[in-house]
Amino acid sequence: MTEKKLIVLLSSLSIAILFIIEQVLSFEYLYKTMAKVFIFFLVLFSFHYIAKSKTTYFATRGIDTRRLKISAGLGIGAFLILFGAYLVLKEHIDFTQISENLAQKNITGDTFLFISIYIIVGNSFLEEIFFRGFIFKNLQQKHRLFAYIYSSFLFAIYHTAIFLTWFNIGLFLLALFGLFSVGLVFNWLNENSSNIYNSWLVHIIADSAIIIIALIAIF
Repeated sequence: MTEKKLIVLLSSLSIAILFIIEQVLSFEYLYKTMAKVFIFFLVLFSFHYIAKSKTTYFATRGIDTRRLKISAGLGIGAFLILFGAYLVLKEHIDFTQISENLAQKNITGDTFLFISIYIIVGNSFLEEIFFRGFIFKNLQQKHRLFAYIYSSFLFAIYHTAIFLTWFNIGLFLLALFGLFSVGLVFNWLNENSSNIYNSWLVHIIADSAIIIIALIAIF
């Protein structure tokens, strides 16, 4: 089996399992998170063991400070765009339904502080190492176009498990397109580096906006 086929198999299977955990089994957030950490790192270990890949995700040598500055600017831009989108679309979003859905997974005002810290730092790291590290970095040298499209597509599909029942069809498709576009930008930020720090920085800032919006609208 080629590396490309192995990556597609392992990544698509992982996302399918996480979708079942989120939408069918409806795990509480803690158990869902534990499952995701286990699955993502099992996949990473399995791939590197089978393919003997030496791709690096955290190299600190030769960090492109110029691109890090671009990442910071993009992160601030994403923060403002997300907040603007909330102000424009908030009348079309049923936050009561979202609140009830989150409560079923034990995400409440009492637990949200700890969960929000994890989302901003830990969850963003997990997603970056999986989508931009494992998938994109391992595919980009031999399959650059496919790497861009596939990792971004799977990144968008992965998030549908979370907001599948939150939005109407119009907002759902808008979110899907937005996530795919974000995935493309994140890949570009990391393409010429041997780490995932550029996209992780943007991800952290963008997730901070989502957390603030949740505090305002839900909690």
